[in-house]
Amino acid sequence: MANTRLLVVEDESIVAMDIKHRAEGLGYDVLGIAASGEEAIEKTEENQPDLVLMDIVLKGKMDGIQAAQEIRERFDIPVVYLTAYSDEKTLSRAKLTGPFGYIIKPFEDRELHSAVEVALYKHKMDSKLRESEERYRMLFQSSPNPIVLMDDNGKIIYNNEKAEEMPIMSGEVMGADFNNLLAKVIYDKHDLKLFNENFSNVLNGEKVEPFEIRILRNGNILYYDIYLTLMNINGENFNIQFIAHDITVIREAEKQKLELAKEKARSELYSFVVSAIPVFATNIPPQLRNTIIKNFADRFESNMKPNFDEYMENKGISSKIDDVAVEDAPEIFSAYLKWLSDLLLNLGIKTKMISEKSKNTLEFLTFPWMKDAAKNPIFSLIFRAMLIRSFTWTNLKGNVSQSSSLVDGSKSMKFEFYLSALK
Repeated sequence: MANTRLLVVEDESIVAMDIKHRAEGLGYDVLGIAASGEEAIEKTEENQPDLVLMDIVLKGKMDGIQAAQEIRERFDIPVVYLTAYSDEKTLSRAKLTGPFGYIIKPFEDRELHSAVEVALYKHKMDSKLRESEERYRMLFQSSPNPIVLMDDNGKIIYNNEKAEEMPIMSGEVMGADFNNLLAKVIYDKHDLKLFNENFSNVLNGEKVEPFEIRILRNGNILYYDIYLTLMNINGENFNIQFIAHDITVIREAEKQKLELAKEKARSELYSFVVSAIPVFATNIPPQLRNTIIKNFADRFESNMKPNFDEYMENKGISSKIDDVAVEDAPEIFSAYLKWLSDLLLNLGIKTKMISEKSKNTLEFLTFPWMKDAAKNPIFSLIFRAMLIRSFTWTNLKGNVSQSSSLVDGSKSMKFEFYLSALK
């Protein structure tokens, strides 16, 4: 308290001296006395007091309320009003200047002491709050990530400059419904549903883990990790903080890596099939040929069964394959045909599925060895072995047979799937 410096603003000299002596008696350092609003501003600028005791009614062009307003705005120094007027009109006008307290004349020393100490504490807390807000504002604006603040109805109330680069934030967005803006550029309706669900969860006080959404810009897909946080403003009102982290580069890199992996697998599969051709081409007895076919099928399973299992796992069908129920058979078979179609396409083979009531026919339309397959039956044997073996991985009841080949003069190879569970 000994270091607390006060400026007294009072146009009646006797009253001013009384306030000065009483304040000094309480241990405060009174830097001076000002008799007008203009003088109060001048001495405040010159001495930089910790607090100003300001009489509301002053002689001259500027009264205490006007002087307090300028001192607050220019110097950020707290003002405590001294007044003999307690009427509502005067107090209402004084409130507009954001005072830190009032002392009604005449007053006791303890009232003066309490008013000064409370005002100093309040000003200190306000300063810390402003500093905290300023730090947040600087972090908010300098963030490399788009940040948007919304009220509890999803209306945009603030955003940083980075957010303006997002497709969703084009044009005038202040006060706009964020969900409506998002709906215009969202890549998939499921992404919009995910955002709305998480927004509701955050409002209900639940912690929401980061989630991914996709946004369109000029026909291109942008990928964002989204962070939603509930911010308590005053115990009653809440804001939602939306932070978006652009992960498009990461996703594109992952896609390229996946494509390279697929290309490698495609090349290995192609080499694997081609390497088997000379073995089948050998003019060998049927019994030995069957042994070679089985060895090929075993090698095929060793190479491709893990890929099949992973595909079915991603489709959520693995558990159904482990214990096939009649009602699950169509779903399993459909997933198998899609996997098989992709596998054959990786070998350069285009296929078509013809579904009938009791059978499903897979037709090979084109493949790299068309001319050779018309002369040599080994190609039919290779693909027949592949289809028969891979079909067993589904655990479906049924069988696979070849209904036509290029060797017998047909225009295409056809294989028929008979499934008893689908009859």
